[in-house]
Amino acid sequence: MKKNIFLILVLLSGMITFSVNASDKISLKTPDIVRVAIVRDSREVVLAIHGNYRLRDMSSGHVIAHGLRLAECKVRLLDRGILVGLDIYPARRLTIESSKDASIIIDNRPFRGEVTLIRTSDNRITAVNNINVEDYIKGVLYHEVSHHWPMEALKAQAVAARTYALYSLNPSGKIYDVTNDIYSQVYGGRESERYRTDLAVERTRGQILTFNGVIIPAYFHATCGGMTEDAHELWNITDISPLRGVPCPFCKNSPHMHWKNNFRLKDVQETLKRHGYKIDTIKDISVVDRDRSERIDHLKITQNNGQELILKGKDFREIMGPNVIKSNNYEISMKGYYVDLIGRGWGHGVGMCQWGALGMAQQQFTYEQILSYYYPGSQLMNYHELEKPETIKDSKPSLHNTK
Repeated sequence: MKKNIFLILVLLSGMITFSVNASDKISLKTPDIVRVAIVRDSREVVLAIHGNYRLRDMSSGHVIAHGLRLAECKVRLLDRGILVGLDIYPARRLTIESSKDASIIIDNRPFRGEVTLIRTSDNRITAVNNINVEDYIKGVLYHEVSHHWPMEALKAQAVAARTYALYSLNPSGKIYDVTNDIYSQVYGGRESERYRTDLAVERTRGQILTFNGVIIPAYFHATCGGMTEDAHELWNITDISPLRGVPCPFCKNSPHMHWKNNFRLKDVQETLKRHGYKIDTIKDISVVDRDRSERIDHLKITQNNGQELILKGKDFREIMGPNVIKSNNYEISMKGYYVDLIGRGWGHGVGMCQWGALGMAQQQFTYEQILSYYYPGSQLMNYHELEKPETIKDSKPSLHNTK
C-alpha cells in the first residue's frame, strides 16, 4: 500500500495547476446564477415570505406588489392570471424578490435568492429558485457527503459540485438549468446548510475544474469498487483525460464496497417485458464482455426457446433499477430459477469516488490532490477567470444515474 501511495504522490505532483490571476482579460463572464427547478408541474404551491419582498411581472419587468411579509397562502392558476392568496396577478411569470436576510418558503422549505412562479404550457406551476452558485452549492453538499467528513474531502466535493452546476447552465429551450433531485444534484435550499459544508464552499469559492480552458462535467458517485469508469463507456461524450478511469485503492472501507442481490428469473423476465422486450422464459444470464474497469459491457440472456438477447450492461442495470443493481461491476451466479449478482461499488463509477475521496483525505491528501487524481489532467481555476464559459460537448447526461 505504501508503494501505491508513493506512486500516486508522484503522479499528483505534475497533474494539476491552479490559476487565479486576476489580471487575465475576461471576454465573457460565466454567469453566477443557477436556475433550480424546486417544484415542477404542480397544480398548486404553498407560499410564505419571511421578510421584505417584491413581486415582479417578468413580461413587463414592472414591480406589481410589495410587502414586509407574506403569511402562508396557496398559489394557484386562474384564467385571469396567477392567484396568490386572495390576489390575482395577470402574469405568466411572477418573480418573488426578497431582501438579503429574508426567506422564501415554498411548500414548507426555505430558499435564498429569488423564486419565479411559471405557468407552463399545460397549465401547471413550476417554481424556479434563481440563486447564486455559491449559495446553491451550500444547499447541495449536505445531501452528497457527510458534513462530519474531513475538510479536504468536503472541499473536493464542493469544487466538483460547483463545476457540475456551471457546466449545466443554460440548457437549450429550458426554463431552468438543473432540478433539485438526483437527476441533477440533490438541493435542499436554506435548511440543508451546515457549518462545515458551508465552510468548504467558502474556502473553495469560485473554484472549478477545466480542461484546456473548458468546463468539464465533474461527475461523481458513491463508491467505484476499485477503479473508476471511462465516461465514454456510458455516454456520448468527448473522450478526454479528466473523464477516464483510474485505479482507486482508497474506497475499500466504504459500506458500499461489496453487495449481493438475488432475483427470481421470472421477475427479471417480467421487468424486461414491461420495458418493451419480447422475451420467453429465461434459462441463463451470462457476461459477454467487460470494459477495462471490469464493468460489464454486454450481457447475454438465453431463453428456453433457444433465442438469445444481448443487452448493454448499463441498460440492464437501468431496467432493473440502479439502486437494486448498485453498480455494473458484478459476477453472475445461476441457481435454478434464481440468479445471484455479487458486486462491488455503488454508482456509475465516472469521476470522483466519494468514499475514495474520504479515504484520501484520511491519508492527508489535499483537496487539490484528490481532484487531480480523480480528474487527471484537469486544471483547477476560478470560474471568473474563464475567457469563455464553454463546456465539454456531450449529450448532457444526468449526474448520478444514480450516485
